[in-house]
Amino acid sequence: MVGPSIIFYIFFAIPYIFLMYWLVKQDKKKYAWGLAIVTIIAIVGIIVSQKASKVAIENYKQHQIDAREIERENTTP
Repeated sequence: MVGPSIIFYIFFAIPYIFLMYWLVKQDKKKYAWGLAIVTIIAIVGIIVSQKASKVAIENYKQHQIDAREIERENTTP
């Protein structure tokens, strides 16, 4: 896992999930539906975060490769 992903989970995702579950528990009439919806939203959020992290890592690696090639072109006479 990458640093930004860990920070995202610690400061945003985990507290958000707990807050949503707490809010759903406050509403006794729609408990099952609300819980299902919040769970789906949380799972989708985690999946999107993972995919975004993978794309960011791939972009960073490609940027490093491109930077090395540019550096080689500039240093060769």
